[in-house]
Formats: sequence, C-alpha cells, structure tokens
Amino acid sequence: MAKQTFHSATLDNGIVLLGEDLPGLESVAIAFHVPAGAINDPVGGSGLAALSGEMMLRGAGDRSGRRIVDDLEGAGVQWSQGVTTTHGSFSGGMVARQLPTVLPIYADILRRPLLDADELEKARQVVLQNLAGIEDDPSHLTISTLRRLIYPAPWGMPAEGLTPDVERLSIDAVRAFVAGNVQPQGTIIAVAGRIDWADFVRRVEALLGDWEAARGSDVVTHDRGPRVEHVPHDSQQTHIALAWSLPPYRDDASYDVNAALAILGGGSSSRLFTEVRERRGLCYSVSAGYHTHRDFASAVCYAGTTAARAQETLDVMLAEIKRLPGSIDQGELDRVKARAKSGLVMQQESSAARAGGIARQWYHLGRVRSLEEELQRLDALSVDSIERRLADYPVADLTVVSLGSAALEVPDAVSA
Repeated sequence: MAKQTFHSATLDNGIVLLGEDLPGLESVAIAFHVPAGAINDPVGGSGLAALSGEMMLRGAGDRSGRRIVDDLEGAGVQWSQGVTTTHGSFSGGMVARQLPTVLPIYADILRRPLLDADELEKARQVVLQNLAGIEDDPSHLTISTLRRLIYPAPWGMPAEGLTPDVERLSIDAVRAFVAGNVQPQGTIIAVAGRIDWADFVRRVEALLGDWEAARGSDVVTHDRGPRVEHVPHDSQQTHIALAWSLPPYRDDASYDVNAALAILGGGSSSRLFTEVRERRGLCYSVSAGYHTHRDFASAVCYAGTTAARAQETLDVMLAEIKRLPGSIDQGELDRVKARAKSGLVMQQESSAARAGGIARQWYHLGRVRSLEEELQRLDALSVDSIERRLADYPVADLTVVSLGSAALEVPDAVSA
C-alpha cells in the first residue's frame, strides 16, 4: 500500500487548510467549506443558505456571474456549489497546473460577492425549481420529513429550504447572512491530487490571510418532532421511513453500528432486500443506512411500496430490525467488509472524492484518517464487536413516517 501524505495548516484568522498528495494523478480538486449551512437559516427563513450560495456565484470582485462561469470553464474546471446542514460549499476539479489561476476566482466569491439585487429573482427561481423537483419526489419528501422529526431543530431542516420561506426572502436577508456566516473562522479548504503544498499555502495566505472574521450567528437547538407522522399524499404508492438514534461518526462505536446497518439494508444481499423485496415481494425499494451529524446520528430505513401492501411492509421491516441483534453471521459481515474496502480503495482514485472526504473527516474528527487506518478499523470488526455495540445501543424510540393515502398502524411499543 502506497504511503499517504497529508498536510494541514491553520491561518491566523482561523481558516484550516488540508491537503493530500495523490502523485499518481494529473488532476487536482479543491473544496471550500464555509460555516454557512442550513442550521444558520433563521426561523421562517429556511432556504436562506441555499439562496445565498446561489447569489455568491452571480458576481464577485470585478467579475459578473457570467464571467465567473466563463473563467472557471475556460480553465477546464468542473465546478459545483451546494449547501449542507452545516456548510456552504464551492468546489472544483481541474488539471493540476490550473490551480493557481483558479484560486483568485474562489477568493473573490468568498470575500467579495456582489450580491446584486438585480440577480435576486433569477437566483430565487433556481432555488425554487430545485425545490419543485424535490417536492415531486415522494421518497425524498418522506426522508426529509423523517429527518425533521428525528433531529432537534434546526439540525433536521432540509438544506434546500422550504418553498414558502424562499419565496419571501429579501436581498437584505441574503446580504446579512453572507456577512454574518461566510467568514474565515470555521472555514475548511481542502485540496487533493498533484499538489505543491508549500506553494498552495503561500497562495491561499496571500489571498485570504487578511480576511477578517465576522462574529457569526449562534445556532439555537430546539426540541425534536413527534415520533410518528403521516403525510397525506394522493397516490397508489406509500413511502415508509424509520429512524432511531445512534452514536455519531466520531464515536468508535459508529463503525460497528454502520456495519450492522449494512447487514440490515445495505444492498441486494442485505436482510431487508432479501426478506421484504425478494422473498415476499412487498416493495420495489428498501434500504437501511447510517446518517451522521457531528454530535448525533441515526439509522434510517426506507421502503417504497403500494398502498395495499404498506402495512405488511412496515410490519416486516420492524420484525427484521428487532431480529438483527443476536443473529449476525460471519458471512454477512465478510460481504459488508468487502464492499466497504472496495469503496475506500476506489475513493483514492478520485481527487474530488478525496478533497471532500478529508474536509468532512476534519470537521467531524479534527484530523484525517489514512486509508491504512480505515482498513485496519474494518479488519478489526467482528461479529462479537458488532453484537456488543447493538447491545449498548438498542433500538429505542423509533420514529416512523409514512407518506400516502392512508396512515399506518404503528405498534405502541414503537411509538412510545
């Protein structure tokens, strides 16, 4: 296994710089993560982070929005912009020699966005069209509703926002959001690929080293939602989502519970797929997975089925969840390990995946794990270790969401 080379530095204003050398690549990818995510949206202003990110690309420094796109694409950059629960992100992948050309463009986007009032309605329509597409996807709506219930507000709010809120956001709100949240303290800049680390640090420090920190907005955590909710939807389909709390990624137990969830519903050899879809033919889609924030996490299970078979689908899913502790076998674990190792190794071949991955790990852990360490952690997983973790973190206080024409019966033991 080739030795990995990681770099890190912190500028005086709080910006964290991360790098990973991937000398076998000719490309480089960079990801800017600023602490301006959906958790910073004000009450009644859901979607402000998404709208602000869109506005920041519509002119910065002496560049118009059109020129930003032309300059990025003229340098061959495959660029993207998005918002998560915790961060606004701007990223790009390119041939390595273009990085010095591209850095000043991103510096302008972060430090000197124009936020022109004349661009607001066009940006708003982009956000609203994205929301319309999401609202037409019942599976996404079901999972989005589940997250709003399982996590305390605002951690479960959809990053893309809510249509009624986005429709009334003002340019003043956008400007205040950017001024208060797009700041150096809490910003992570990660680069991966064929890099000259010393030169990269010098260039970023020259561009962003004198960027002054703003105060930032405080995130106030509120109560979580009810345990059971039905979303009326006129359809012959019913969508079901379940969740329960688990330790977050930074906790050592996360490896074991994540493996358990992969056994439960992580692919076509998983128990939910085999029992609910293949043997009983109850649904057309079923899965289980792990979702984490920095301080809390959850298991998330989903099934899409017909209205006529929805109740049986829920009942069988609950039975499989209940059956999991005490029944895991070595063959199931071996398949999960093989898939996980394959994914880790393939990630090393993508500069974009590595830039995003090291930024996320730093946010969650305050450090970056090497591929060797990740593989060792997977090798250390055993049936016994997973069973111990399942005993430590039993399924409790399940949250159940259904979307369809009729509500489902949820056992009292689940909803209590």
